[in-house]
Amino acid sequence: MKKERMKRICNYFMKGLLLCALVFGFWFMADAGVNASENNIKIDRTGNVEIVPLTRKDDDETNYLNVTNSTGKAIKVTFEDTTPSTAYKKGEIWVGNHRYQWGNSVRNFIYMYPGQSIERVCKVIFGAFDFKAETSITVKAEVLPKAQYIKTKEQSFAPAKSKALEIPLSGMQYSLYDGITYGIESMDKNGISTDVKPGEDERWYKFDVKDRAVINPIFELAEKERCSLFHQSQTFIKIYNSRDELVYKEAATQYKGEDIWNMGSATLTSGTYYVKIVNNRQAYHPATFMFNLNGHDWIPANGITCSPSEIQISDIGKKKVIAQTVPANSDDKIVSVYDHLTGKTWDWYNSNTVDYDGIPSTATAPGRHAWITFKTTNGKTFTTYVISPAEKLKKPRVATGYNSAKFWVDYPNKLQTSVRIQVLKKGKWTTAKTLGYFSCGNSNPVTIKGLKPLTNYKFRVQAYANGMTGTPSDIVTMKTGSKKKPAIKSIKIVQRKKVTVKGWWRKHWIGGRISRYEWVPPYTYTKYKVKVTLKKKVPKIGGMWVATNWVKGSKKSYTVWVSNGAQKGKKLTIRISTALGKGYGNGPEVKKVIRAK
Repeated sequence: MKKERMKRICNYFMKGLLLCALVFGFWFMADAGVNASENNIKIDRTGNVEIVPLTRKDDDETNYLNVTNSTGKAIKVTFEDTTPSTAYKKGEIWVGNHRYQWGNSVRNFIYMYPGQSIERVCKVIFGAFDFKAETSITVKAEVLPKAQYIKTKEQSFAPAKSKALEIPLSGMQYSLYDGITYGIESMDKNGISTDVKPGEDERWYKFDVKDRAVINPIFELAEKERCSLFHQSQTFIKIYNSRDELVYKEAATQYKGEDIWNMGSATLTSGTYYVKIVNNRQAYHPATFMFNLNGHDWIPANGITCSPSEIQISDIGKKKVIAQTVPANSDDKIVSVYDHLTGKTWDWYNSNTVDYDGIPSTATAPGRHAWITFKTTNGKTFTTYVISPAEKLKKPRVATGYNSAKFWVDYPNKLQTSVRIQVLKKGKWTTAKTLGYFSCGNSNPVTIKGLKPLTNYKFRVQAYANGMTGTPSDIVTMKTGSKKKPAIKSIKIVQRKKVTVKGWWRKHWIGGRISRYEWVPPYTYTKYKVKVTLKKKVPKIGGMWVATNWVKGSKKSYTVWVSNGAQKGKKLTIRISTALGKGYGNGPEVKKVIRAK
């Protein structure tokens, strides 16, 4: 009985102890929660806002600062421990889930959106057994000058695609990492925070393309304080279409803040696109960044212009051909150059302006030849031309009559070239006749009629081919003869002479070669000298043609040998005409036939 009574008393005693322990434990926990110090700070202006004294009270070793941004602007809030105590230094300060480091300001501040409130943004943990520890925290607010486009957190922060913020193709866009909401706090065996492991951070945007657009995204760290630590994070910019297909991907970068990150442009067709900015190695340190699509609606090229659009072949190598898209800022770039004369294509261009001074092969024919064709991405083309003029012809041989002129024109060098015979009339060169290539040559003299007697004329010839004219030949100046005919009084044979011709072999030609030889036996004929007497002298002449003989001077009688003989009893033809000179200015011809006795 006694043992049982003692056992019962012991059970009651243990239950009492346990009850006391529970009551005491609940009292400690409740007291810890009740006694934790909360300090509310409302920021409505920039500058040194408030110095907050913090003191450990009884068993309460933690003080919290709750901050509200009422400035209407995006701000940077810095927390500084101005009067740390010895006992306090056995504890810790945490700002935005990052452990405070004396002398290292990169962990001592946070960024806040307009109107944003953050509870327990700053946490001060005093030493565990120093009940008299105290300190003060200076809270300072500064405006973020590069975040002027941020209005509210909701307008700048979208952590999921479904809530993506709509942004324009152009214009600056900023976002803030607030550095508060992510992370799991680790503690040591004494319950003191030792580390924060933040989670992956994402920002989502979207934009619409009506027809076609060009984007050239850039990403820049707006605040430079944390550059030395921010490089721990690798940042990606990815752009998806509405079918979740990746259409633009930036290479991973460890951004250090020195330069703007710009990885190149892309062209997008109509549709809705989503932009994802992600730190795949976690945002160890919060930061303000700028993201700008740097885009615009596609500017098409209406065409291409060239200066010069035509060039003389002699100027090739001396002048550049400059091709320019219209408009000059078109997104439709010149992408290829084709040289018609060499048959070569260069397709490595990608520019609004192209300088081209390549030397093509020599044009084989006169005319206006396509030289270079420039082509844009969208298929617009423009062709510039080489002008290859026809050749300069030699000065023609000209024999004038009293109302006409006879021309002997040399063959041009090119078969497809024709020749224009030109006469200067009233100060203007007029084409009197055009000859084809095969109408030229010394065996094909050409006569121009309609000239006035005893008049000076200037003549020239000019090659013409494929719409191109050559440099005119040197000018020939000639005078037409008198239109008066000589009046014949008499023609008498005054001398005869026998002429013996030796025999010879006559060649017969077929197709440019000798087909056979024929023997011509020797023979004799009579050569005659005649005297032509005029009724009177013909004025304004330089001489007389008599039986193909040129006799200088204006006379009443002329005695000449007739070049062709005649057998006895046959007719002898005598042709007589006036002339200004031996080869020009011929007058009307008189033909007389006499009998050779």
